[in-house]
Amino acid sequence: MSKTVLFGSPIYSYDIDSTSYDKEKVLSHVLDNYKIDKYRNTWDNESNMHHSYGDWNNNKFNDSDDVNSNILLPLYEEFIKDFFNEKLKLSKQINYSFEIVNYTCFGDSQYMRPHNHLPDYIFTCIHYLQFDPTQHAGVRLFNNSDYGSYAEHLFPTYCDTVNTLEEDNSFMFEHFDYTPKEDEMIIFNSMLRHAVPKQENTTKPRISVVTNIKILS
Repeated sequence: MSKTVLFGSPIYSYDIDSTSYDKEKVLSHVLDNYKIDKYRNTWDNESNMHHSYGDWNNNKFNDSDDVNSNILLPLYEEFIKDFFNEKLKLSKQINYSFEIVNYTCFGDSQYMRPHNHLPDYIFTCIHYLQFDPTQHAGVRLFNNSDYGSYAEHLFPTYCDTVNTLEEDNSFMFEHFDYTPKEDEMIIFNSMLRHAVPKQENTTKPRISVVTNIKILS
């Protein structure tokens, strides 16, 4: 039997060698800012978290420019180039750009509300620098299909039977929780709403870096 996926939203994954860049410097930068204030959020009034989006010029915190420009951007360039040239199988060359837009740091009971990255970006990358699946919640991705919010009510017997951890069954549910590995970078389309569930019984911060990709005309 063969399988063809139509209208799907794939998650592409890369394993990043933690020895190929100064990971400790990046982690130290984020943790130093987190120690200053565990709550850093100018983005919305709902999420409970520490992140840099929309707050880059805040003198209370250490600036991320050096870490982003000299460590992370050169690292990500290789993977994003491979993504466009090898993974997407494009029919012709297109121009794109990418930028690091955020780092995130979650402690115990912290979370991020559902959102997408439209209209400016077509793909989103999340690099998990510090992630322990035994104590950290991953990323929650929401079903963009019209029936995503009610399919489990139409077919409750089926939904009670299928393995909810199996990605092939995600079309039947309102959301699917993807659990990454530390040092993994995932790429998915920016139209997908996604969130970070509340961290429960977390003893060390969950740290990631978010990069967005846009297509140039």
